[in-house]
Amino acid sequence: MDTPVANRAKAWRLVVIIIRISAASAGFVLLRALVHQLGLDVLELSPLLSSLVAATVFLLGFLLNGVLSDYKESEKLPGELSTSLFLLAKEIKAIPIHTPGATVKEDVEAIYYLCVSIIRWIKGEIGTDQVMAVYSLTHDHSVQASSWLKDSTLKGRLMAEMGVILRAINRIEVIRETDFATIVYLLAYAASGILCTGLTLIKSDSASYYNNSFFLFCLSWILIFILHLISGLDNPFGFSDDSSAEDVDLAILESTQSRLKVLCFDGP
Repeated sequence: MDTPVANRAKAWRLVVIIIRISAASAGFVLLRALVHQLGLDVLELSPLLSSLVAATVFLLGFLLNGVLSDYKESEKLPGELSTSLFLLAKEIKAIPIHTPGATVKEDVEAIYYLCVSIIRWIKGEIGTDQVMAVYSLTHDHSVQASSWLKDSTLKGRLMAEMGVILRAINRIEVIRETDFATIVYLLAYAASGILCTGLTLIKSDSASYYNNSFFLFCLSWILIFILHLISGLDNPFGFSDDSSAEDVDLAILESTQSRLKVLCFDGP
């Protein structure tokens, strides 16, 4: 859940990102000053510049629209995991009511440990093999718990919830490991680089030098920021990446961990 410490860390990460982007934009301005000093600014201002700007904006808009749709889907996954984990624990906890004498304490506790492992995995603290090993162990516990039931439809519901959890884990893994439209990424980076480099080579007199340098800084800052934003949205589970500031909210999953702890260890 969002704590003051977590909020401060997120805000500080954003400040660091803005400083890096500003430094990169200032680098283009310094490059322009060096080019002007050496007399290498040989390009004339052309009407084709507006076409290059439009093409770059189109590519960035295409990328941003694509990663936003994936990001919105990713926002749903913590909620789906939370629902399945808590419902699974509640249903296993209820087995002794259906079958008096059933012992399911360890089976319920396995759900809590799975929740903890999933959160640690999403944050990059453990690997995929480790979380899958915990999932496999939890699945075995669910099967063991369901063996106390005879012909109840609860058996099928337990396995169905385990299937939902596995599907969500696999979806998160695919989102983290797959880049959206790699060739379009290449074109967007190339177009942005060409545009900013071209602006450093445009001729300017003493009257327009500072004016052009200001707009070069602003344009390069916006382009770099958008590219960074697209990269962050493309991996909404990049908690282990210090340069990622656009990660999905895990508050619901962490709240479920707290409720599971009460249910599994402190509940009746």
